[in-house]
Amino acid sequence: MMTAGVAAAEVTFSGTANFGYNDTDPTTGASVGAAFSDIDLNIAFSQELNNGYTAAASFEFDVANADQGASFNASDAVISLTNADSGIHYGDTKHGAENAWSAVGSMDNDDFRVAKNEMVTRADMTFGGAKIGISLGDDTNISGTEKDYISLGITGSAGAFSYALAHQNENTATLDPVDNLAATQLATTGVRVSTTLGGATVALGYAKNDNGGSTGIEVSYPMGALTTTASYVQEGAASAENKWDVKVAYAEGALGVTVATDESQDWNVDVSYDMGNGMNLFVGADDGGKDTYAGVSYDLGGGASLLASYANDSDNDDTDDEVGAKDYKEGMTFQLSFAF
Repeated sequence: MMTAGVAAAEVTFSGTANFGYNDTDPTTGASVGAAFSDIDLNIAFSQELNNGYTAAASFEFDVANADQGASFNASDAVISLTNADSGIHYGDTKHGAENAWSAVGSMDNDDFRVAKNEMVTRADMTFGGAKIGISLGDDTNISGTEKDYISLGITGSAGAFSYALAHQNENTATLDPVDNLAATQLATTGVRVSTTLGGATVALGYAKNDNGGSTGIEVSYPMGALTTTASYVQEGAASAENKWDVKVAYAEGALGVTVATDESQDWNVDVSYDMGNGMNLFVGADDGGKDTYAGVSYDLGGGASLLASYANDSDNDDTDDEVGAKDYKEGMTFQLSFAF
């Protein structure tokens, strides 16, 4: 990272560069060997003002496959003005409800809109110990016909309990093709409460939209190196299936193991092992064993690393090349990475 500044102003640069070879087309699974590369440059500006506020802006430049400027894209642009208790953010930032909400188990009806390549305006403030965020967003190009989306999130604590409230209005029928599906257009309300009992973290939640309600309970209990998390969600819609999830995570020394399953037997197993001298091994099976992967990474120091991996996506549904817990590319991959 490089930093330049005058007085209290600060400009920082950071980024990553990856170069490698992969032998599989992720869409079809066909054997098609090709080199690949991507470069990300992150730039952030900040300035401390005299009244306790900080003005800041940040964005990212993305270059895919060494395109040499033919397709040079900027993303994740955000401008903000904040102090210790409040702030306003504009750009590719989280909606108010999204910023506050955390699901309790696998709920069907908590589809709060997720910001993705959208221009969002969010104001945050603290009032009576509660953190309140309200946002306005618009990602359509149909001037005068769209219905903007308004989103509200409130988080705080009362005694031993933590709480979250979230709400979004019904919004435009024009979908963002990147990330927002039909359910995220619906007016949605959610409430969540959590506390600690006898060493276990217990959370209760309820979320409702026009499709029905979801009522969930989740318990997470650590026992030394082992942490077990279980949840159950009752769905209110007549045709909906109630859901349960169980996850067991073990971390001790060089070994890490996570095993999870649900009512549909969509199980996964992910294992990591620190082999020493900067070398780490990762193996696993996801999507009920349909996807499998193995990889070895080697830390070269100074932010550089080497990766060799193999991943199998049996039904080619991971078209974005994100197989398993490490998001490996399908097929055999060799990759050299740098972080600056």
